[in-house]
Amino acid sequence: MINHDNTTSLIERAGAVMPGGLLSPSRRLGAPHVFARAQGAFLYDVDGHQYTDFHCGFGANVLGHCHPAVRERIAAVSEDIDLVGAGTMRLEIEVAEALVDCIPCADLVAFCNSGSEATYHALRLARAATGRKRIIKFQGGYHGWHDYVAMNVQSHALAVGKYDPISAGILEDAARHTIVLPYNDAQVLEDYLNANPGDVAAIIIEPIAHNMGSVIATDVFLRDLRRLTSDHGVVLIFDEIITGFRHALGGYQSIADVTPDLATFGKAASSGYPVGIVAGRRDLMELVGRTGEGSVFMGGTFNGTPSTLAAMQATIDELSKPGFYQRLFALGAFMRAELDGILDRLGLPAQSAGFGSVWLIYFLSGPYRDYQDLLRNDDAFDLAFRKEMIANRLIGQPLPLKRLYLSGSHDRATVEKSLDVIETILRRLSTRNTTRA
Repeated sequence: MINHDNTTSLIERAGAVMPGGLLSPSRRLGAPHVFARAQGAFLYDVDGHQYTDFHCGFGANVLGHCHPAVRERIAAVSEDIDLVGAGTMRLEIEVAEALVDCIPCADLVAFCNSGSEATYHALRLARAATGRKRIIKFQGGYHGWHDYVAMNVQSHALAVGKYDPISAGILEDAARHTIVLPYNDAQVLEDYLNANPGDVAAIIIEPIAHNMGSVIATDVFLRDLRRLTSDHGVVLIFDEIITGFRHALGGYQSIADVTPDLATFGKAASSGYPVGIVAGRRDLMELVGRTGEGSVFMGGTFNGTPSTLAAMQATIDELSKPGFYQRLFALGAFMRAELDGILDRLGLPAQSAGFGSVWLIYFLSGPYRDYQDLLRNDDAFDLAFRKEMIANRLIGQPLPLKRLYLSGSHDRATVEKSLDVIETILRRLSTRNTTRA
């Protein structure tokens, strides 16, 4: 039987059965795309076109798509066991032991199914442990879809400093207990904690704010965070959903040498299989293991499914191989250096940004240390650039400030070829802008 499905026909079918024809608006790429296969650093659509993938499943595919070691481990495990939902499996013990070995803050770990679930559980745990209600997040940080933190992410200038939910239907009574402060500003944080003693249960932070591109917390800021939270009895939570396993097996905390009380992981820990991890201090995590008064419920039928655990085990093994992170970081450094060379040749007021295998271009000049600085970004040019990338079969999110990724399957030749395309796009866009001016 011949399959006559193509992008046009499949998009029509999708629109008839799914809201907007997609599982999430954040998956929209502008023009319709229907992918049929993913392998290594590449995606293939139903019409037979190949794309270089710099989206990497929102960063989950740190090894690259359909990595053979991951596929083989999952296939082997599936021969012996599937969802049990009772008791304990040897596999979950082995994976938990591996996580405790590599994550500095992890005395104990618990599994769930997504990054949003992990941050939700971590915040509930902090509130239970402290008996307090308020939490602090930072402008520009995204910590999941739940009402406690789904606000003040990519806010427009007039919304900064105000309650800015990312969705209709958010319960404002829940959100009003969340305080939004500027990133990398320890003095504002200290002033708030001093003015509100005993009110704050937790501070949650991306140690690299990848949800606004790649704004790195300064060493001083992270050390001040650790000092202030300890002094005020506040639970410090590192949201390492993006930084964890992508930048180091132990997360960015192992690089910064600052140990939080709790940390959340996901995405890259399992090479794209659904997982969330809460790791942290024994006295906090033990509240999850109890029953009765004072216990913290953390349930889920699919927590720790064998396929995901097998993917995690294989991923940790691959990331542990000598030289993996060195090669990936070297390729990221090469990409950013070449981008800066292109921007310099074209005379564009822009700069590369990123860390390790994360890269992007900020279309702004001068230093940046918080979201307020990023309001100088030329969003119109940024968006036009990203749309042109996709039109030239380089896949990334078509939204200003969003990060792009490399994986262990990208190589120098693929990056160099992509850089040639990027330079052509930027040259064309800059000429067009000059002509219009």
